[in-house]
Amino acid sequence: MKNRLKEKLRNGEVTYGISIGTPCLDIVELASNLAFDWIWFDAEHGPVNTEILHTMMQTARRSDQTSIVRVPWNDMVHIKKALDIGAEGLIIPWVNNRSQAEAAVRAAKYPPMGLRGWGPRFLAISGGNPAEYARTANEETFIMVQIETTEAVDNLEAILTTPGVDAFLIGPSDLAADLGYLGEPLHPEVEKVVEHIIKKAKELGVPGGSPATTIEVSKKRVEQGFQWITLGSDMLFLSQAANAALSKFGR
Repeated sequence: MKNRLKEKLRNGEVTYGISIGTPCLDIVELASNLAFDWIWFDAEHGPVNTEILHTMMQTARRSDQTSIVRVPWNDMVHIKKALDIGAEGLIIPWVNNRSQAEAAVRAAKYPPMGLRGWGPRFLAISGGNPAEYARTANEETFIMVQIETTEAVDNLEAILTTPGVDAFLIGPSDLAADLGYLGEPLHPEVEKVVEHIIKKAKELGVPGGSPATTIEVSKKRVEQGFQWITLGSDMLFLSQAANAALSKFGR
């Protein structure tokens, strides 16, 4: 197992991806034929469950993109299932302290690093080598933690220096809410906190991720030093394209 995303991040590259939260294989197949580095399957918000997630990742497996799953919660069962059906990386929501970061790592790693039980079902389908997977999975599985509360910001260094944590993802909407700016993820005060986060992360050598907002914000995040950029989601891209077409006809 070789995780292309982890390799690119280690090399200092900026990577670009799409978030898919609609349980539709046509969307996955279309996205897998585009020049994204990774697809982030969102099982936290929306209707994506384990059964459809399995087939969504099977569809994406035909490409060179890295399949990442945002699990519903920092829970050993959710984490184990996502990996066993083929996820190459995980986004763990609501990680607020080192203890929670350590729990995520333990759930995603095989002994002696963690507590993950053996059962990578996707290997039987994809023809993967179980011995090779067992040898490389702990090192190659990508673990990204979400920073989305003031508690997480206060514990940032402890979280990001947790062994096994590879990167972090800003959760701007929840962070804004926790700061008192519900519905204003780009509020100047929220931006100040984001700048503090990426500055500290760069000092620690931990890559940062940004969710989809606007292309202008994504360009700003690249300039700030973020390496994991969500250019859009399935629904956002559809909405943007539809509105752009409608505007040409005065609507």
